[in-house]
Amino acid sequence: MEERYWRRFKARCDSLIGQLDVPRPFRIEDLAAAVARPRGRPLRLIPLPGTQTTGAGICGVWIALADADHVYYSVVTSRVHQVHIVLHELAHILLDHRQDGEPDHDGLRRLFPDLDPATVARLLARDRTRSTTGQEEEAELLASLLWQHFDAAPAALPTASRKSADTLTLAWCTFADAYEWRGPSEAV
Repeated sequence: MEERYWRRFKARCDSLIGQLDVPRPFRIEDLAAAVARPRGRPLRLIPLPGTQTTGAGICGVWIALADADHVYYSVVTSRVHQVHIVLHELAHILLDHRQDGEPDHDGLRRLFPDLDPATVARLLARDRTRSTTGQEEEAELLASLLWQHFDAAPAALPTASRKSADTLTLAWCTFADAYEWRGPSEAV
C-alpha cells in the first residue's frame, strides 16, 4: 500500500477501534460482542473441526447469514494463531468487505441445488479467486492493530455446537473441491 493510502486507512482503523466498547481484561468473546452490537445480530465464534481444515486449506472464514454472523476458525493451530484468525475475520466484518462482482447464481444453483445461492455466494465471498488482495491486506492490518490496541493475548473459545461446525465443514470441503482450494498458503 502506498503511504498516503496507509495513513487514511490507519485513521479509518483507529476510528473503528475507537468505537468498540470492550471491557478489561480483554476477551475475544467481548470483542465479538462489540462488533456484533451495531450490526444488531449475534456473532458466533465456531471452531472448525481439526481433521478437516488442513485438507481444505481454510483456517478462518466469516459467513454473514440472514440473521447472524458466524466466524469459523481452525483449532489445529496455536491459541495465539486462533485469536489472530478470529481478529482477521472480525476485521473483514468491521471493514464491511464484500465480494467483488456479481456471483453466478445459476451456476451456484447447479452446483448446490439444496442451498440458497445467496448464502453460497456469501460463503465464497472472500476466497482467493474472488477477493482482492487489498481486502486481505486490509483485514490483516486491522487485525494487527486490534492486537496492538488491546495489548493482550486473548483465547478463542467456541460459542456454537460441534454439530454446526461439522455441517459447515462438510459444505466447505465441497467448496474446496469445486474451486480447487489447496494448501495452507491460501487460507484466510
